[in-house]
Amino acid sequence: MRLWSVFVLGSLGTLLGQKLSDTRTLRRDRLLAQEEAKVRLAAERATLQREAIMEIQHALEGSMAANELPHRARPSERFRATATVSALHLRAHIARLEDRELAASVLEWLGPHRDAAAARTALDALEDRLSRHLRGLYANGAA
Repeated sequence: MRLWSVFVLGSLGTLLGQKLSDTRTLRRDRLLAQEEAKVRLAAERATLQREAIMEIQHALEGSMAANELPHRARPSERFRATATVSALHLRAHIARLEDRELAASVLEWLGPHRDAAAARTALDALEDRLSRHLRGLYANGAA
């Protein structure tokens, strides 16, 4: 009988040890999965920000070019339709920016300008800010 109770206690001890080990392994795996998800989410968010900034830069140059039409030139219906779609896409990209101050600056530039020279100067400054922000996103993504 004594040998039997030692065997039962030993088996229970082994089962308890396995249960504790399994619990620790599951907890560790869950924490690793959460950390991987955080890293993946941060990378996806940075990618979205980079794409939005590049699209905004491209659209701003297109907007500047469209505004530099000759004084008496009348844009075609196709040109106006394309410009409308481009403006909607630009606003969608602006909405994706996490830096609200930068987004506000882009929206402000889209407003009226005194003349083409003032618009170009403001655009150059804005593009510098966008480029610095983009370089920061790439630098943080590499880290």
